[in-house]
Amino acid sequence: MDVDPATSIGEALLEAFKLIWEMYDDALKNIPGEHWRAGEIDYLIPARQVYHAVETADFYSSDSPDDFPRGPRFDCGCFDSPPKGLPTREQAREYHDEVRMKVTDWIRGMDATEILARERSFPWTGSAVLGRALYLLGHYRQHFGELNAELRRRGLPRVKWATY
Repeated sequence: MDVDPATSIGEALLEAFKLIWEMYDDALKNIPGEHWRAGEIDYLIPARQVYHAVETADFYSSDSPDDFPRGPRFDCGCFDSPPKGLPTREQAREYHDEVRMKVTDWIRGMDATEILARERSFPWTGSAVLGRALYLLGHYRQHFGELNAELRRRGLPRVKWATY
């Protein structure tokens, strides 16, 4: 086997996360500035979708819901802020990079036994810690799909699906 069995589950997870993070990188880079914090459908404003996906990753990579800081990161909640109050592209990129490292550290900090251990802090995500990681990965992908659908609706280039 080419991969250490103690880390192979975590490294496989991180490979999947790496792909979605690259797609969010592309979104942060390529969505035109005039579209970043604007839109006809408030829920689908790109800055809101990215902020929500990243904030959710920050939440689920915490040790427990109680460890997640209360209150919004940018003096605005991702769903209750007016468009102008949403994070700038640079703020979103910094947060995305910070949370990417946090998720990476969380997953790399567990061996296979810990990844397969019972999920106690976020039980609605599944019975094992692995389920929480997969739930988070699915959440990232859900909002990526919504973002791409909105870009298509606006007649803008969509972010390409990343593969190895």
